[in-house]
Amino acid sequence: MSVLEEVLLEEYERSVESIAAIEEELQDLPRGYLRERKVRGSTYFYLQRREGKRVISEYVSRDEAPRMREKLERRKALVEAIKIQEKNVRQIERALGKGFVQGRALIRSSR
Repeated sequence: MSVLEEVLLEEYERSVESIAAIEEELQDLPRGYLRERKVRGSTYFYLQRREGKRVISEYVSRDEAPRMREKLERRKALVEAIKIQEKNVRQIERALGKGFVQGRALIRSSR
């Protein structure tokens, strides 16, 4: 195996591991968006998400709203990171051949 193939396989494995780690972190983060609603001069926050065809709204306290906003922004960043890692995986599979990459990665991981 050439040095280039070895480097690409290492990058492939790193990307696959990154995707798995990111997906695990995503499970702990809320889905949806934070909606701010003003009623009679008071502001109320709701976490809204879609489940099937329904939109589910959950009240979020004023104190919890900034932390919820941070979690939602983190989720958005992680989703983008997954897209980048998946693009890397596809590029490596295209460069070396999908069967070659997956076969070699399995052999390397069993060592």
